[in-house]
Amino acid sequence: MSKCSFCFFSSTHNSNSFNKGCLQFFWNVSSVAFETYLIHRELIIDRQMASSKGIAIVVMGVSGAGKSTVGAMLAEVMNGCFLDADDYHPQSNKEKMKAGIPLSDEDRVPWLETLRDTLRASMVEGGTMILGCSALQKHYREILRCADPDYVLGSYGGAVKFVLLSVGAEVLAARLEKRAAEGRHFMPAKLLQSQLDLLQIDESEGILTVDASLDPRETLKTVQGLLMPTSLVEETNVRDEVYRVK
Repeated sequence: MSKCSFCFFSSTHNSNSFNKGCLQFFWNVSSVAFETYLIHRELIIDRQMASSKGIAIVVMGVSGAGKSTVGAMLAEVMNGCFLDADDYHPQSNKEKMKAGIPLSDEDRVPWLETLRDTLRASMVEGGTMILGCSALQKHYREILRCADPDYVLGSYGGAVKFVLLSVGAEVLAARLEKRAAEGRHFMPAKLLQSQLDLLQIDESEGILTVDASLDPRETLKTVQGLLMPTSLVEETNVRDEVYRVK
């Protein structure tokens, strides 16, 4: 009886042939194990790359819906940054709206492209960005979705998510009149109807819709429940102060 020089197995076969057989067996096992390791390593790298991509959530809706208020609160609980799209309007756009003139696509598209580029810069760095933006039309939202470098046009997927704050016209009008009287915004209440007429939602886009007519903190809880697992929403520390809807 011969014994393999490389292991503890014994055999009645020729010693040399048995040694070669054991070597081949262990080589095959090692090759499979190494290939499995490489596959596993690639999966880990893919997951790390996927997880390194940042998060972008667009809190959308017409003027007075509460985008700035709810968006800023959401950024706080998600440890992210809040971006108010109104701050990125060129002065020419602000002057038009102040004069009661609705913006055209020629006014909006360069503004949206600037927002897209700002979101992308955050996402490639792995950041969390909450954007408060009207994003009323589907093709406006497509521009913003392209902040995700991997987004495929028309797929309505990707890493940029949208939450629509839905509020009744009467509540919206009251909010706009109040903030206009306080001098807190350049958008006059008389442009509200033009925004409501422009708002276009396609169910295929998978936009999350939230009733934002109540207290902003209640709206925030609803948004969190839609965006995050329940375990991450429970007992979230939100500052207990009065937020005014902007």
